[in-house]
Amino acid sequence: MMTWQQYAGYYGLMEKVLEVKGRNGELVATFPGVPPGFEIVLCPLAAHSFQMHGGPADGSTAVFQTDDAGQVTAVLVGGDYEFTRLAGPPPASGILTGQGLLAPEWTLDAEKEVAFSALLAEIMEAGDGRLLEYQLPYPKHEFLQYVAAQDVVIFHGSGQADIAEFLTRRTSMELSDKSGRGNVQGIYGTHDALWPLFFAVVDRARITGSIRNGFSTFRNRQGEELRVYNFSINQEWLDKEPWRTGTLYFLPREPFRRLPFTAEGGLSNEWVSELPLKPLARLTIEPEDFPFLHQIGGHDDSELLQLKVWQDEVLTAVTDAVFSPETIHMKLAYTGELGPRLLAFIALSQKYFPTATYTVRFQPGGEVWYDFSGPPAAMQVMEDRLAEKFGPLESNP
Repeated sequence: MMTWQQYAGYYGLMEKVLEVKGRNGELVATFPGVPPGFEIVLCPLAAHSFQMHGGPADGSTAVFQTDDAGQVTAVLVGGDYEFTRLAGPPPASGILTGQGLLAPEWTLDAEKEVAFSALLAEIMEAGDGRLLEYQLPYPKHEFLQYVAAQDVVIFHGSGQADIAEFLTRRTSMELSDKSGRGNVQGIYGTHDALWPLFFAVVDRARITGSIRNGFSTFRNRQGEELRVYNFSINQEWLDKEPWRTGTLYFLPREPFRRLPFTAEGGLSNEWVSELPLKPLARLTIEPEDFPFLHQIGGHDDSELLQLKVWQDEVLTAVTDAVFSPETIHMKLAYTGELGPRLLAFIALSQKYFPTATYTVRFQPGGEVWYDFSGPPAAMQVMEDRLAEKFGPLESNP
């Protein structure tokens, strides 16, 4: 019989590291920055299977995967997120990781509450998308955390300062999204006031690679909640400080629905509206308004950048494209040199975009077609790339 000690160790998913260990006779899991008492408790259900209590996937399962020799190789969280077992803790690289960040402490006194309440009332009563004139003597993040605590708006950060109406059109895809929930064709936002400031101040036009960000909520036995944040960009750009002045939008809650965290349930920190909407108000955000600005970390995007090189080569070889409701069909100028690149591209794409499907068809007469399908956001991004080359795609039912 496998003992709990055999589950103990480090597990990784992209830049996230999960540590499983024993504590006071229990098996617990924790992430960097989570203080003692806020660990996730793993309660046994069956062989290799545990129910998680107290973390972002509260109530979901943690199922440890084993090889033919019975050695633990990974842990599957909530049926969606597979953390691969590591040989040990990740070695220190000298580069900030951007993991395990805690919000700055602040206090709400009577004078501050009166000022914050009045400004929030202006947002809710006007509802006309106005640019707020923030003249209060308190950091903006304190006002925003006050607003978040009232649970009346959804926040969205952007580099665009004048969005009069938000449309349900995606221009990017979420990595490693097995469920498709992160690639809905909609408007994304969150109830948290600090997370979207990252999107406001990071100038994505000045960097290559991905941005990785978010927060997780942990609870202790007393029911107290703690939010632990993570923010990182491609490490090659970290020392170039690609920051900008951005905008935080206050959006109405009514059209939004909160997305589930895993296939087994629970609630994520992302909300989505699949209907267009107009903002209630907006606030200018300077880089210094983001309390984690000097804690933003860097991650290795070399593999993802290689994927983009191969994708560009494949799309360059596309000579025609036809769009059907569920698939984009691309005709290729196929060569013996393109073949291995195409296969390598598909293999790596499946790692980062696991809900998409990729098919290569060799037709009688020598034609070669590459078919792509995936969640709505993935289809939109691919269609946009092809439209740059061919114009609007022909649609076949």
